[in-house]
Amino acid sequence: MKLPAKELDLQSALAEFDVWITPSLGEIRDTDKFLDELGRVVNVFDAMEEATGGFENIDHCDPKTIANTFIGIVDKMGNADCLSMLDSLASVLFLVTGKSDNNAKCQLPIHMRDVAKWDTFPIVKKGGLAKVALPRELKAEKLMKAVVALRKFPEQQKLLLGEFCSFILSDERYAAQLWSIGKSYVILKQFQREKDLLTPLVVFKIRGSVSASGGHDPEDLLRERLTEWGLRSGVDFNVGDIIIGNNAAASRRSKTRAYDFVLPFQTRGWKPRILVQCQFYAGDSGSVSHKNVDQTSSSRAYVGGFIEKPRFVEYLDGAGYFSSLNGDLQNLLSMENTGSFFQIRSAPIRLRRELQAVGFLCPLDLEHAILRASGNLTATTEILRGEGYDEGEIARCIEDCLQSGVIDKGTDGELQLNSKRREFVRRYFLLDVVARFGSSPKANGKLSGSLLIPGYGPFFGMKFDDMIVKALELAPSLRSAWQDPQVVLGDIRALCDDGVAMS
Repeated sequence: MKLPAKELDLQSALAEFDVWITPSLGEIRDTDKFLDELGRVVNVFDAMEEATGGFENIDHCDPKTIANTFIGIVDKMGNADCLSMLDSLASVLFLVTGKSDNNAKCQLPIHMRDVAKWDTFPIVKKGGLAKVALPRELKAEKLMKAVVALRKFPEQQKLLLGEFCSFILSDERYAAQLWSIGKSYVILKQFQREKDLLTPLVVFKIRGSVSASGGHDPEDLLRERLTEWGLRSGVDFNVGDIIIGNNAAASRRSKTRAYDFVLPFQTRGWKPRILVQCQFYAGDSGSVSHKNVDQTSSSRAYVGGFIEKPRFVEYLDGAGYFSSLNGDLQNLLSMENTGSFFQIRSAPIRLRRELQAVGFLCPLDLEHAILRASGNLTATTEILRGEGYDEGEIARCIEDCLQSGVIDKGTDGELQLNSKRREFVRRYFLLDVVARFGSSPKANGKLSGSLLIPGYGPFFGMKFDDMIVKALELAPSLRSAWQDPQVVLGDIRALCDDGVAMS
């Protein structure tokens, strides 16, 4: 349904932000990146366990022994698996010693020249062994690729990998650290707790790449939400960052940023109008946040030369904006050309409202009109026309939704909701009823027995009984679905569990 517009003053907007905040997006250890890295580290320790007799003593952690062991392990692997295993070995050695690839890439060539007395670096050229000048920078990834390329020359492989291991395990303390962790890993296996030992190490290694969000990607969460509304990936919304205007020129402008979402994206008959930048901070990432705020004004001024009447909307969330970065939040929301903002939980109201404001008909809103009109095409069109959509946009949305299978058409020409989406459409209908007919509580007003939604201030909602009565008045066909009280209660609970409403 068409959602009422609502302009909030800064204080009301900030109050709503606090109430509907998502502090973090889950634990780092729940992310795919963590699970992948943990699996790689486990594989290395399992391989070392076998090669060292269960980490029997520290001598088995000798760099040359480790190198020879792993060359033997990867000998029968394909190139991709071989490289993956060697990369994992490097990752483990960095973890247990506390060293970093960023420093090692600069120091390793000097070690090879001054300590190991290498004059040249071995490579494979035209199928044969060749020697080139030692590089001035040698990242672990580059070195491991060189090791893999030397497969026909196993002795050279052992020498090169051995020198890397010798550099990382440069004294007995580092070897002792590897042995201590490895031995503990083996002992903990009998209690099935060996991965608990490695978890803090892996989290420490990858936290820089995922700590800003605290876990999952907020952009992916929004793409899932847009897909729920019936929008098409790569058509109605983009799947990667978009630089507006001339890409080459834009990339040269230090203060020009790509936009995370451009809506509508490539929908026929539409040009982009809504530009969204995503900033989620689960903690204090002040330097990054301040820089983004500083770049916002120049970026928006630049984009104005390419898009007519752009609407700048900020996708903001996270505990960082509640605490140390609250000043940045206030700056962004108070900018003159900030059209609006939305959070993870308020996107179903706030972002849909932005799409409606530019006249874009979202498939979900078409489905609501079909629900109210009991499928009659003429009545559906009249409802949408009454909500301000023009004839061409209504026709486009109906045609696109029929082609994509979001809705169906009966033999009698009536429009039908897809059976897989009925429950979802029904629940969103409740959300929209509250938006249309709810209110903020009066002074000392009670919120009990109400469904609360974001988008209209910190506390805005509607009593359950009034909400159901109004929903049935607008869409009598819902009565059959809600004959069982458990169904309607389940719909309310589902909205709350999804975080888009509170009771």
